Amino acid sequence: MKTSLLPILLACVLFVLTAASAPGYAQQSRLEGHWILNEELTREAQPEQRGRNSAADKLPRPSISIGGMPLPGTGRAPPPSLPGNAADPKVLRAPELAIAPSGDALQLSYPGHGNDTFVRGNQQGIVSRWSDRKLTTHYETTSRKVSQTYEVRKDGRLLVTVKLNPNQGPATVYKRVFDPAEQ
Repeated sequence: MKTSLLPILLACVLFVLTAASAPGYAQQSRLEGHWILNEELTREAQPEQRGRNSAADKLPRPSISIGGMPLPGTGRAPPPSLPGNAADPKVLRAPELAIAPSGDALQLSYPGHGNDTFVRGNQQGIVSRWSDRKLTTHYETTSRKVSQTYEVRKDGRLLVTVKLNPNQGPATVYKRVFDPAEQ
């Protein structure tokens, strides 16, 4: 009698294990959820920006102008903002964030600031990858490279790192720390 139950028991265990690992099995990612900005930890996490206070920054820069109009890239003034330039990532302005799966994509919502949808792989020049704890995305424009990393730390908080690397000038790194919202 005991030997006839063993194959049935093994078949049941095998069925449960394969069902749990099947692609359709819903398992919540640690990234998923609603996150609130922790302003104190965000201030503490900011990296020191290099190249901002060097001796060379204090020297005057030559400026070339034609007909009284300075040429872009000369002098101290930043280049003028052109229509069609990409805005900084929404996560840099948002005090809260929601991450939810949407089919084969991740939907990021920034209340009051809009949404972003990231698809695995290269989707229109935006390369995205994610796992249970981490989302990375990067893209390039004609004027800069932008990378974003959303990572759940061991303490359960979400650390967002945004690197803006312009073609001219030093790269800037921003870090934001989010707490999970109370549920």
